[in-house]
Amino acid sequence: MLWIIGVLGIVLLTLCTAGAGVGLVVGFIFFLVSFGEMKNRSRTLSRLLLSKDTLMIVGTMGVVLVYFFLSYWNLKMIGDATFPGLLGSAIRKISGRQLLTAAALYTFWTMISLYWLLPKVFSFDRLGLKIQLIALGAAGTSILVGIMKL
Repeated sequence: MLWIIGVLGIVLLTLCTAGAGVGLVVGFIFFLVSFGEMKNRSRTLSRLLLSKDTLMIVGTMGVVLVYFFLSYWNLKMIGDATFPGLLGSAIRKISGRQLLTAAALYTFWTMISLYWLLPKVFSFDRLGLKIQLIALGAAGTSILVGIMKL
């Protein structure tokens, strides 16, 4: 049972990590494209860097970057817990507590970013229901595997 939930968590977290990475790359490319257009409109660099558009883009990309690192950390922890390999019993002793800590941080950041930061602070509410369900499913399986490893 633990193996099946671990593999499900690996699949969901791989989707989340890959999606966040692609979002960062695409966001950075669009930022560079819009940076050129904003450069023509404003004369000074400080006005350009402190514009509302630039702060919104950098803030959104910061939220996604933290999400990317947390999902990668959870992916690594679930992979080590599900497939310990040569690490054996040494990883089994500490993996439950670390995985539960990582899962709690990941779940907290997922909930904060999906339901408060992105829609309310950065006005980015175009995430679909499937993406939200995958992110929440990944958080749930992380917590479940962490509890089962204790």
